[in-house]
Amino acid sequence: MESTNKSLCHKKALRTLLISIVLIFIINIISSYIFVRIDMTGDKKYSLTDFTKKYLTEMKGSVMVRVYLEGEQLPVSFKRMKNEIKDRLDEFKIYGGDKIAYTFINPTENDNQNVRFGIYKQLQEMGLKPVEIDDLTQDKETKTLIFPSAIVCYTLEGKTGEGENIHDTTLVKEIGINLLKQDPQLEPGDEQNIFNSIETLEYEIINAIYRLSQIEKPQVAFIEGHGEADEYSVMDICNELSDYYDIRRGKISSTPGILDNFKAIVIAKPTKPFSEDDKFIIDQYIMNGGNVLWLIDATTASMDSLQNAEISAVMPLDINLDDMLFTYGVRLNADIIKDLQCGPVGLAVAGNNGQPQIKLFPWEYSPVLLSRDKNPITKHLSYLLCNFVGTIDTVGKNSEIQRTILLSSGKYSKNVQVPMSLGFNEINVRQNPNEYNKQFLPISVLLEGKFESLYKDRPKRNVGGNIYTVKPQSENSKMIFVADGDIIINEVSPKGEVYPLGFDRNSQNTFKGNKEFIVNAINYLTGNEDLLTIRMKEVKVRILDKEKASKERNFYAFINVVLPLIIIALIGITILFVRRKKYSKH
Repeated sequence: MESTNKSLCHKKALRTLLISIVLIFIINIISSYIFVRIDMTGDKKYSLTDFTKKYLTEMKGSVMVRVYLEGEQLPVSFKRMKNEIKDRLDEFKIYGGDKIAYTFINPTENDNQNVRFGIYKQLQEMGLKPVEIDDLTQDKETKTLIFPSAIVCYTLEGKTGEGENIHDTTLVKEIGINLLKQDPQLEPGDEQNIFNSIETLEYEIINAIYRLSQIEKPQVAFIEGHGEADEYSVMDICNELSDYYDIRRGKISSTPGILDNFKAIVIAKPTKPFSEDDKFIIDQYIMNGGNVLWLIDATTASMDSLQNAEISAVMPLDINLDDMLFTYGVRLNADIIKDLQCGPVGLAVAGNNGQPQIKLFPWEYSPVLLSRDKNPITKHLSYLLCNFVGTIDTVGKNSEIQRTILLSSGKYSKNVQVPMSLGFNEINVRQNPNEYNKQFLPISVLLEGKFESLYKDRPKRNVGGNIYTVKPQSENSKMIFVADGDIIINEVSPKGEVYPLGFDRNSQNTFKGNKEFIVNAINYLTGNEDLLTIRMKEVKVRILDKEKASKERNFYAFINVVLPLIIIALIGITILFVRRKKYSKH
């Protein structure tokens, strides 16, 4: 009887084993056809946005990402950043499949100094910027050079020609991206910098892929004919935008319909009045669903005028747009913001040896802005530099218009009404902080919805001898207004060298936020909101409390090492006890 029971038990166990093997085999077959993944993290840190998933799935080309974060020399914070990049790229591979590949490279590992420096030079020519990290190991301070960046290479196979002349072609493009979002007030390896960088990883990588894969680009026009910034003054931003768009320049020339094929138009720092015909053409472009980025100064203040005279008179600037902008829902005020958070100005002063030297002074008329808004256009922007920026108000009660403040002054600011006198002699006047009692004065605003036409009460209009019917209300349109034309202007050297947008010759710093803001604004206006919504994704990085970790080190060591062994031992004892009890009955 006992042997019979044992035989039955053995058969039952064998049957259970065989059923388990078959079930595992079936599940594996099913899982090869059906993809299911569950992200159990509270902030969905391993989940890509729907736009990224769709774009990677439908992508025609293939992508290789070379990440230059590798090696034992990496500080702990950058090792964590590397792991986060790998996690994100692994997620990219799930949806892109074999079209996505990546590798991690240590640019410092070559022992040959000439070869190593050659690699550094190549990376810097791609726009990849290294950072120096203090290494305090072995009781001596050394500098470690790190490139927290990547090169994204896009390859597209295709065919060209017709008939017998068809032949295979391969398109290869690549772009470098800096993955470290560094606050200049913090050390590169600071936890907050790593936190900000991790938040933007998905955006930076998919944005690079998107730019490389564009073949037919939407058209964007920079309007001329009203004293707008010339092509050299906006060359850097146009070069950046050309990765996304076909950039054109030209005059309206009172030609109705001339703007119809453009996804957006840019009106950058006009200084001469608009004719009524040109206003009508822009107005009807908006009524037909067109989108506009307005970058307008409401005063005559400029650094050029200060270079030529000790005192400059600042007056309101009339370019005949007030009625038009008021109808759409904004008013540019004839004032100038002074902000204690500002950029410098360089002035010649007498040196110790009697020779003149350049000294930097705070210049409150050049506010440095840091966006606090969660809008996808301005979220995660770096610092922006403005010059003689004014304030902007939203007006009207059009319920079909949504209004969003994009940029504002700092916490300690004030606005000065014009007419006024302006001169560098103000630098010698001690500022009273109590006078800077206005905070977050609006500088830029986004309006979107259905706008009313300036000409809604005039159903017909004569333009160039032809009669045109006025469309009184727009389709869904978007407009961004900025009360500063200089925000888009890059400096040009006397030799004609174009400096990067945001570069300040006084401090030799580049305020990257200027370029980021303009690119994001145009992306939003042209309908690339999906790309920008990735910026809205927040990944909560749990920053280690080093002091607490040090105090409770033994406790966590016990939890991580000893406790699992105790649990395993208890499970083993329990199983042994159950088995003895079970078979003791027989």
